[in-house]
Amino acid sequence: MNKFEIEILSPEGVVFKGETASVSFPTTRGTITVLSGHTNLVTKLNSGEIIIETTSGTKKITVSGGFIEIVNNNVNVVAEFAAHSDEISRQKIKQAIDHAKDMKSKRKEFINIYVIESQLKKSAVDLKSGLGIKRKKI
Repeated sequence: MNKFEIEILSPEGVVFKGETASVSFPTTRGTITVLSGHTNLVTKLNSGEIIIETTSGTKKITVSGGFIEIVNNNVNVVAEFAAHSDEISRQKIKQAIDHAKDMKSKRKEFINIYVIESQLKKSAVDLKSGLGIKRKKI
């Protein structure tokens, strides 16, 4: 199977860089799978898990927000948050969820509620990814 390059960036730096035969992304319009030779595309990245098939196995990256650019058989992902799913701690996620819920109940300013809800959604995605919970198909 033909391979192509992928790079995933977050504010903390490069999260993944390497060759892949296929990669699946959560987008605002559903999950897309990219293979070698995919048409050029720029799309919004949704919260969820990127699944990368490499020669050494499947890699899973938990992401939250950002965009995907596919140009000339190269895939670039810029995410607001990205981390290897197996590095996510269940305890830290639960603490983040509890903290966000606590902050949401105490603060009523619009901007703070928006930020807190965003953090809560990210933590829920982290929890699902870190625990290997699969989404139900509708």
